[in-house]
Amino acid sequence: MQGPEGRRGSAGTGLIDTTVGFLIFLTLLLFSAQLIIRLYASSALSSAASHAAEEVAYAPDPPAEVPIAESEARHQLGSFGGSRTTFDWGPIGGNYVVLKVTGHAPSLVPFDSGWVTVTRTVTVRVERFR
Repeated sequence: MQGPEGRRGSAGTGLIDTTVGFLIFLTLLLFSAQLIIRLYASSALSSAASHAAEEVAYAPDPPAEVPIAESEARHQLGSFGGSRTTFDWGPIGGNYVVLKVTGHAPSLVPFDSGWVTVTRTVTVRVERFR
């Protein structure tokens, strides 16, 4: 469409710029939401692992406390801990209780990236009263 001076008008030229800007905004929003989910998952995993290791370390019979502490940690993590988390207990009965927890954070991005896996290792010293 031409204007009164014979030049083309600028009608519709902002549509492409707006669409590109909106797509960039949505991409940044998606990745920031994924980052927040990853941070929340790592925080929840750290808390549950610390609590479980402390329960085992402070128990009168640590090996018998392992299944109970792991069950409580899975309950604390909810649906995230039930199917996406593995608990690897180190040797129990010495001076330290070592727990390595690996979980896979929920993902919003369609491809699997390395920063979706969260691994935490917790070491708690066993203290006994004399």
